[in-house]
Amino acid sequence: MSTVRPKSALPLWVIVGPTASGKSALALRLAESLDAEIVACDALQVRAGLPLLTAKPTEEESHRVPHHLISVFAADEPATAVGYAELADAAIADIHSRGRRVVLCGGTGLYLRALCEGLVATPPADPQLRKTLRAEAEQQGVPALHARLMELDPDSAARIGPADYVRIERALEVQTLTGRTLTDWHQEHQAQLAHGPRYQTVRIGLDPGPAPLRTRIAERTRSWLENGLREEVASFHAQHGPLRFPPLGYQQVLRHLAGELDEESLLREICQKTSQYARRQRIWFRSEPGIRWFSDGCAVSLRDAAKYETPVSIPFATPSS
Repeated sequence: MSTVRPKSALPLWVIVGPTASGKSALALRLAESLDAEIVACDALQVRAGLPLLTAKPTEEESHRVPHHLISVFAADEPATAVGYAELADAAIADIHSRGRRVVLCGGTGLYLRALCEGLVATPPADPQLRKTLRAEAEQQGVPALHARLMELDPDSAARIGPADYVRIERALEVQTLTGRTLTDWHQEHQAQLAHGPRYQTVRIGLDPGPAPLRTRIAERTRSWLENGLREEVASFHAQHGPLRFPPLGYQQVLRHLAGELDEESLLREICQKTSQYARRQRIWFRSEPGIRWFSDGCAVSLRDAAKYETPVSIPFATPSS
């Protein structure tokens, strides 16, 4: 993924936050106020099918504001951050070429980072090398691989725990394939970022807090069940079979359809899994720079964006504590 900055004088308006926080509704209002189009930044919505379970925009919402990068990957196709960013670059360029603004909306932090900052340009995974490393880990133990990494790339080894096999594997893989340490690659990437981000952004985060969010997740899940979630999953499973990358709730609905979960247990498990996912999203985005956080409730003038855009007032959010 290139770190070269696309040529555009217009910033991206970015709406992020945990699932069920109200991002989509805010993005619609903001897009209508700005004469903008919405580009999804969501690892679930980019895959085809299951519109209820992945909270895709409805036909009415798509009629109100054009949406991009919805269902652009096959249902069980790997959707990488690099692939997403390439498609997003093209969509943004097209929207800007027509004189319209872009509202980026979603909860996948890695996609946002890939698009706005680029990713470290390390080589893709090598299946055969990974097979070899995994065999060595099974024979010698993961700490032995960590010790090897300490000799080759002490800075990376210091950041990676001795039992974190996935990251140890990747660091050794990059070293073996390129002859350069993962630390070198990261330092090179940081030097490129010193010239500025790929896009200017106005970043807004929505987070009503853990307890209100759990209530919203439960209400949304009940609504899905009342509006055909079981039928959606049953039909999709009949056409596609087991998924390598099932969205949250998919396996639980299948277990419910097989008689393994009653309705109460189904609701509880989906809500639990979704709340855990929301917590991971909250942790990721709270570490991202430049986001102004709000819960929801009242109108706020976006004067902070004046240096980029003409200030607008929209139904917006109250600052969260």
